Formats: sequence, C-alpha cells, structure tokens
Amino acid sequence: MSKRNSASPDKRDLDAKAIDAMMVAQNMPPGSARTEALKKAEKLCHAADTYKYLFSNELKPPE
Repeated sequence: MSKRNSASPDKRDLDAKAIDAMMVAQNMPPGSARTEALKKAEKLCHAADTYKYLFSNELKPPE
C-alpha cells in the first residue's frame, strides 16, 4: 500500500494553480509586477505539463 506524500503535487492542483496564476497575471496592469506574474504562470504551466508527462503511460516500462 502506498502513501501519498503531502508535498507531492497532484496533476489537478498544478493545472488549477497554473490557470489561476495566468488569470491573475492577465488582469494586472502592465508593468514589472505583471511580467513577473506571467513568468510565474508560465513556469507553473511547464511544471504541470512535465508532471503529466512523467506520470503518463508513455514512460511506464513494459510488463
């Protein structure tokens, strides 16, 4: 039986965080704060995509 690590992100959590961060960033006025928020949102999107790939069936060893 495996335990889920509370520090381990869930795919849905990463997707939700990425979407929320992108929406917040897009609604900010132009400036350095918006630029940084957009960069953070982009990193979260990449993290979600990476997580999906790493735990996909594509990387499972053959049985």
